[in-house]
Amino acid sequence: MSSRLGRTWAALAILLWLPAVLSAQNRIFPSVPSFERPEAAPRLHGLAARLISAQTGDSRFGEEAEAEVALGENFPVLALQGGDRPITLGIGSQVYARFSLTDAKSALISNDWVVGLNGTAILGAWAFTIEAYHESSHLGDEYEDRTGAKRIDWTREVMAGWASYSRGPWRMMGSLSYALRDELQLDPSGGSFGVDFRPPHRAGRGSVLPVAGVYFDASGATSWRVSGSFKAGVVLQEAPGGREIGFAVIGHDGLSTQRQFFREESRYLGLEVRFDL
Repeated sequence: MSSRLGRTWAALAILLWLPAVLSAQNRIFPSVPSFERPEAAPRLHGLAARLISAQTGDSRFGEEAEAEVALGENFPVLALQGGDRPITLGIGSQVYARFSLTDAKSALISNDWVVGLNGTAILGAWAFTIEAYHESSHLGDEYEDRTGAKRIDWTREVMAGWASYSRGPWRMMGSLSYALRDELQLDPSGGSFGVDFRPPHRAGRGSVLPVAGVYFDASGATSWRVSGSFKAGVVLQEAPGGREIGFAVIGHDGLSTQRQFFREESRYLGLEVRFDL
């Protein structure tokens, strides 16, 4: 009798505990879109390989062919609110490495690292994100030895706020940022703006969608010199919201996207292959 009563209590405990487990699963690693920067932003999300023809080189190699590898993503970790207006907390990290294709003995030019936290609220067509991140940058050892260049101490902690508005295939996105800590003691303020074009996923699987975007940014550290980037290409997407592979033509005109050369002029055209993580 006592064993049967024990099993009854155990079954009841499981039934009471199960909704809490399911609720926790909905809150931890929620199935919501991750925070992503504008389509044409040089700082991207996913795994990307870029082949670049630098007409105005920012490093001491000057005009040449270069390659860049980028790896990074933001992951929603905790849902503070679900439903049609989710509020989520996430973590993210990125690394960007630029290589010379001309000077094989000092191929790695520089590498930049970013790690941070973000919080996003989606309110219909609007989305708002606050992110706090640490950023550092380093020269390649061989590049430093062969050219005599000295690494600058690009160590920063930054707070940034993003707002985006989506309507049909269009998304407009802007940001304001402020460096809370900066070893170079530069003007801490900055801003950016981007416009994306991406039509909705078509019915069926294996859709091929055109994508395009323009992106502009500037900061007080470089006297508000405006840099512009663009992207135009296609993505292969297996399902709405699913992983995708992108192929695009990219371009940039303005200041270097490598933090070690942040004051140097940079102009390039290139090709990009990107995989979702």
